[in-house]
Amino acid sequence: MTEDKSVKIEAFAKRLKLPLIAEFQQHIAKDDDFADNLLRLLEMEVLEKERRGIQRRTKIAGFPFIRALDTFEFDSRRLPKINRNEVFELAKCRYISEKRNLIAIGNSGTGKTHLMIALGLEAIRRGFTVRFKRASDLVNQMSEAQNEQQLSRYIKSLNNCHLLICDELGYLNFDLKGASLLFQVFAARYEISSTVITTNLEFSKWPVFLGNDKAMCTALVDRLVHRAEILNMNGKSYRLKDAKEEIALAIKT
Repeated sequence: MTEDKSVKIEAFAKRLKLPLIAEFQQHIAKDDDFADNLLRLLEMEVLEKERRGIQRRTKIAGFPFIRALDTFEFDSRRLPKINRNEVFELAKCRYISEKRNLIAIGNSGTGKTHLMIALGLEAIRRGFTVRFKRASDLVNQMSEAQNEQQLSRYIKSLNNCHLLICDELGYLNFDLKGASLLFQVFAARYEISSTVITTNLEFSKWPVFLGNDKAMCTALVDRLVHRAEILNMNGKSYRLKDAKEEIALAIKT
């Protein structure tokens, strides 16, 4: 048996948590046919384990529909500031490993949800756990958990996932209680896990749907945009400085 086969068998055995297989190699070192069959069997088991894991994590994520990244239309006229290469770089999920956030700003019909679901699926394929929540559903579920004195447990369950996708933030206005609940979950994930936001409103309008509590809005935006990637699908390029300036201006008016 070649050294390459031996290394592969040992690696597959570790992934499948079969330590005795690795130890058994010395007994089959001279039997190439057996080693080949064992290697193929272990490889098939690893692939099947990965397939089941992807299927399980996809179901748990709670996506409303499935959209792949290769079906997203990168139309330079409709989305002039969305760079295909930058999006595919995001699909490598380094921002999740680095615990950074991602915020997609765009009008209805720009494909925000499609794109974020596609990136969520890419994260799942790379072994990350994902949860998808519409903002209104998230607030309702947190409110129910609070009424049942289970809010801390609910927030902890969200923090256990590597990536939380909060969709349609800004489509509905929240009262102070709802805004406070959102702040709690986003603050709890700050620099611990990654959060993805899709919204139809630029930062200057965020106080409107966050109970008009401008101080809390400022604190929330600070946590979300710190070390974040911002995709403005309406055309304007965004930097962290721009986001903070918009919020500061909104507070003064």
